[in-house]
Amino acid sequence: MKIFFAHITLIVLVLSCGQSKHEEVLSRAYDKGIVTLEKIDSVQIEYLGNPIVHDIDPQSGTILFMEHGDTFEDIYVADFDGNILYTYPKFGDLPDTYGVLFGPLKIIGEKEFMAYGINGLLTYDLSGKFISRIKMPEITPFNFSRISMGFGFSISDESILYINQGSRKADYSDPKIYQEVSTMILVNRNTGKREEIIPLPEGSLYRNGKFFIRDGWAPVFEVVNDKLIVTFGSEPKIYIFENKRPFQLLEEIPLEIPNYNFFKGESSFNPNSLMYYFSYGRVETINWLDGVFILGYFPGYDQIDMNESLENKSLEEYREFGERMRKKYSHRFAMFDSAGNLLNDFVLENVDPRNIILRNGELWAMEKPDWEVEKDYFTVYRLELKID
Repeated sequence: MKIFFAHITLIVLVLSCGQSKHEEVLSRAYDKGIVTLEKIDSVQIEYLGNPIVHDIDPQSGTILFMEHGDTFEDIYVADFDGNILYTYPKFGDLPDTYGVLFGPLKIIGEKEFMAYGINGLLTYDLSGKFISRIKMPEITPFNFSRISMGFGFSISDESILYINQGSRKADYSDPKIYQEVSTMILVNRNTGKREEIIPLPEGSLYRNGKFFIRDGWAPVFEVVNDKLIVTFGSEPKIYIFENKRPFQLLEEIPLEIPNYNFFKGESSFNPNSLMYYFSYGRVETINWLDGVFILGYFPGYDQIDMNESLENKSLEEYREFGERMRKKYSHRFAMFDSAGNLLNDFVLENVDPRNIILRNGELWAMEKPDWEVEKDYFTVYRLELKID
């Protein structure tokens, strides 16, 4: 009982959330069963293609998704009845184009959305009408981008908070990069000025003196009230910062994720280390709902499959191997209490842990892609905590 009440106290002090709801959920979890996620609602949208959901806003009942092609990007706006209300491009040779997206589109208010791209911060109404643009005085070429609703930016009156997508000039053969890199940025919504913040904590895996996958430290994060919850790359640890300058580190919570095979670094620089990205484990999303940390993650290959992944293969052999690995290793959910104790680890049928978002107190996720069946619709699900 002492441990349980310590967990509740930690929730109140660190995350400043409503105590009664957390007590109810966690006490039921400890006393009666296992915490899991349950699909309680869904929206089905008729669409033939390869849609990527960027944002879902329960307050306005809006779903924002895109089709990304080699030479086009089309924006779609749908409602919670599954109706597509608008479709249009903002990519290419257009006067109000965002240029190249740095992250997913973000719904702001009830009738607008923001695009963060190479042309700055651009705001449109839901019908696609251009509203405003804030140019950025300095554009830093990025090494990576993540375009789906699990990787959206956080927005306030003054700025947007997002991951630092790095520079193509960064020298990862020098171990000092892990001491010097700033993992996140603020972009001022009035001036477009970019400010780098939050170095890798001293206790991080990425400060152990070894070499890692280029930009392997890239964070996933969630803002909860006045706190910033972050995991860095594949590291099984949650960091909690104050969500204001100087972004003080408040808490480090180590995690034990079952059968999690993550990259621990190499003693010397390997310019081909990116080949490890798809075979090692990684944390892909993080959310905090009713006193529970919800992580979406990929577990990583076992040693036998890891060795096979490094063998020379023909193109057909690579395809066959990749198909076997997709069937063998699923993207999973892991759930922890505020002290990092594992509550559950599971696969939720037809739900993609990489494409999940917490908005207005509601948790929404996109269905898993089906590699074998082409459908003329896709579904998003609303999820809630459930005690089994």
